[in-house]
Amino acid sequence: MLRLWLTRRWLVGTLLAIVFAMACFMLGRWQWGRYVEKQTKATAIATNYDAAPVPLTPTLLERPLRPEDQWTRVTAQGRYAADADLLVRNRTLDTVPGFEVLTPLTTGSGTLLVDRGWVPNATTAAEVPGVDAAPPGPVEVTGWLRTGEPSLGRDLPAGQLASINVADARAQRPAVGPADIYLVLGSQSPPTASSGHPVTLLPRPTQDLGPHQAYAIQWWITMPGGIAFVIWAMRRELLARGAAGDGTPAPPKPKKVRIWDEEDY
Repeated sequence: MLRLWLTRRWLVGTLLAIVFAMACFMLGRWQWGRYVEKQTKATAIATNYDAAPVPLTPTLLERPLRPEDQWTRVTAQGRYAADADLLVRNRTLDTVPGFEVLTPLTTGSGTLLVDRGWVPNATTAAEVPGVDAAPPGPVEVTGWLRTGEPSLGRDLPAGQLASINVADARAQRPAVGPADIYLVLGSQSPPTASSGHPVTLLPRPTQDLGPHQAYAIQWWITMPGGIAFVIWAMRRELLARGAAGDGTPAPPKPKKVRIWDEEDY
């Protein structure tokens, strides 16, 4: 069997099997990383989302949020910037497309973006939907801190964003502070006055872990499949060459004669 394996054909087959195993290993690691990310997110939500709110302090905005600190519940007092809404495109709520509404809020700890919630698309894609304005005076807000999203690098009309990227928002609203953090609104006092275009608060985030753990295990179980196939195929070839081991193919097995075949003679 060793002599057969050292032939070019089977060495190439073995190399391909090793490459296949490495690919399965890397894909499994990628899926496992996704699983760990979702598990960390779910743990942070379970720990922080319903916790008693803590005051928003400059310390919370001085360093990036760690994964376990996502969804930290805070309360803050301040004033919304007038006529400074930013609309984040392509956001869905219950499968309905729309926008999320970001408004800068100036507090004693700095100015940060507040995700006030969601509004549906206008009648046509070219139209900007109406949005109830944020309260004009002092407000007290309670919500959850989140790290900003990656920039998608899209060129959009003024007042719109492709993602909740704090740097992109700061380019349009320079008052926004340097921290890569924004706040998802949970409640505020006084409430927003209705003008016929209500902003719907975002629902509780999902804690679903998805199928990533199962996918990772499946990829890792598949890793030896290529090597197993090579060994099986080599043994099959050796058996086909006959027990003598002289390299000549074994004589073909006689064809079975069936009853209905005999009747044809």
